[in-house]
Amino acid sequence: MRVATIISMTTALLLTLPAMAWGQNLASDIVGVWKVVSIETKEVQSGKVTRPLGDQLTGTFTFTRGGNFSGMVFRTDRKPPVAPNATDAERVALFNSLVAYNGTYQTEGDKLVMKIESSHIQAWNGTERVLAIQISGRRLTGRSAPLKAASTGLEVVAENVWERLE
Repeated sequence: MRVATIISMTTALLLTLPAMAWGQNLASDIVGVWKVVSIETKEVQSGKVTRPLGDQLTGTFTFTRGGNFSGMVFRTDRKPPVAPNATDAERVALFNSLVAYNGTYQTEGDKLVMKIESSHIQAWNGTERVLAIQISGRRLTGRSAPLKAASTGLEVVAENVWERLE
């Protein structure tokens, strides 16, 4: 009976160690490759929630130990051009179905500060994006302070959910 209790307690402790380790140090916890699960925005004034790139996304964000990051997100329902050279309308549709940017990052407590060097939206270059980060198991959730949505110009709070790939 006593041996069974010790085994049960040891097993329970070992099972909780990985969960306890996450969140201890954001600077090391964020390093790796993260698959994009969802991107939502919530309008500050109305509370309306939208998914600007739709319900089905594909893409990853990579954070290195050296403080660099790169991220790309695509709608999964992107339509390829009919011909080898896309029309202007097809190019606009393809551009509006993606988000891509890279740069450097640092952590400050539970905040991720991304300094954007290059982006698909030229106006983002040279700006910072700050997310309050929460890591739970293999899920990372990042929430922004209120910002102007690129697509509508309305003030929104963005929420990104990523899942660790490696």
